[in-house]
Amino acid sequence: MSNLPPDQRARYSEVLDAATRLFGGDLDAARRWMSGPLKAFGGKAPEAMVTTRLETDTAIEYVRRLEHGFVA
Repeated sequence: MSNLPPDQRARYSEVLDAATRLFGGDLDAARRWMSGPLKAFGGKAPEAMVTTRLETDTAIEYVRRLEHGFVA
C-alpha cells in the first residue's frame, strides 16, 4: 500500500476500514479479504478497487451489502 499515490492510499484506507468493520474489528481478516480476488469485481481484489472514486465506492457498497446479507 505504501507505493500507492496519496489519493489511492486514502481510498484504500476507506475500503480497509469498511472491511475491518465487516470482520468485527479483525484487521488481519480484513487484510486477507482485501487481497483476494472476488467475482463481484471481475476477479479483482478489493485492494485493487482504489484506482478511482467509483471503484472505491463500489467496493464499500459491496461491503455494506455483505454486512446486511445481500451479496447478489
